[in-house]
Amino acid sequence: MVQYELLSSSSVVGGGTIGDNTEIAGSNSNSNNDKNKVGYIRLTRFSGKATEGYLNAVKTLEDEGAQSYIIDLRNNYGGVIQEAMLTASTLLGDPHAILCYLMNARGGFTPVDVESYVVDERYPGYLLSKEDKFSVLDQLVREKPNMFHTVPVGDGSSGNININNNNNNNNKRRLVADWDPPSSYASIHEQVAKRGIHLVSYASSETMQQKLLQKEIVLLINEGTASSAEFFVAALQDNGRSLSVVGTKSFGKGIIQHTFPMPDGGGLKLTIGEFLRPSFKHVTNVFGVGFVDKASGEIVGGGGINPDVYCESKQGIPGTPGADLCVWVALDVLEEQKSLKAGAAAAASRSVSSTTGTNVIAREGV
Repeated sequence: MVQYELLSSSSVVGGGTIGDNTEIAGSNSNSNNDKNKVGYIRLTRFSGKATEGYLNAVKTLEDEGAQSYIIDLRNNYGGVIQEAMLTASTLLGDPHAILCYLMNARGGFTPVDVESYVVDERYPGYLLSKEDKFSVLDQLVREKPNMFHTVPVGDGSSGNININNNNNNNNKRRLVADWDPPSSYASIHEQVAKRGIHLVSYASSETMQQKLLQKEIVLLINEGTASSAEFFVAALQDNGRSLSVVGTKSFGKGIIQHTFPMPDGGGLKLTIGEFLRPSFKHVTNVFGVGFVDKASGEIVGGGGINPDVYCESKQGIPGTPGADLCVWVALDVLEEQKSLKAGAAAAASRSVSSTTGTNVIAREGV
């Protein structure tokens, strides 16, 4: 299920809910200043239907003028990891950014990057940014033109987008990628050198420019945030896409398990792999790693995702975001960031004015 609403710093504007058999209802208010509009999206699981709901919610909230977002993953137990990574890929503007790593039973690492979803026919584009939604795909086509070719629409091949979008279906063509997945046995150094993946420490003028054009996102988590939902959070947090993570420590489950049927009707569940964060950190508590904080008495580290801002939902999660304490904490984080940006812009303006004034005086002296 996907729930969404349009919020502001003072009130809830409107919204809707999408479930397995319901349609989204959009908000209708135009009374709020666009700069104060915040899109709230709650994802309770990851599935094909949930991805459709997420995309519809984003479209509705974008049409309503949302300038920043709160994505609520509290009590999201996970679901299909591929759907979680597809959703995360829509929010990252670097096709070579790492979403997660898959470590198999033999110790092989497979980096899962944004590129692997950009070439998928279900990739909806780069969202929640002022850049064009096909900018990431366009970058890949420029970098690897030999990897792409076009086919007529309706030929049975899978593809990304219609590149000749007119009313004559016979003239429409679709972009298709001949993509090879990365090896699970190449070293990280080889993956960086040969495939061009970007580690979380990677930074360039292009990626910095992208961040300036992205809409701010705050993530909500709690102890019920688990598995695929944790890797969605980690993909955004480690790549610097989320402004802040608000809530309590997540559950801490990153292992892949398979149940083998037994002759007596029972089953044997074996761990066959593990997902790691883009920062190479475990989400699962491995070998009891962690320590007790002497001040709070709580266990720190040792699995799970720690929030940047602590907020506990002791009374449960209200059905209305406007009555949710942690949603208001997230709104405060967004408001504080907006104030910081305004202060920095004002300081830069004063600096430019001061410099210009000095130059004028110097020229008058000459």
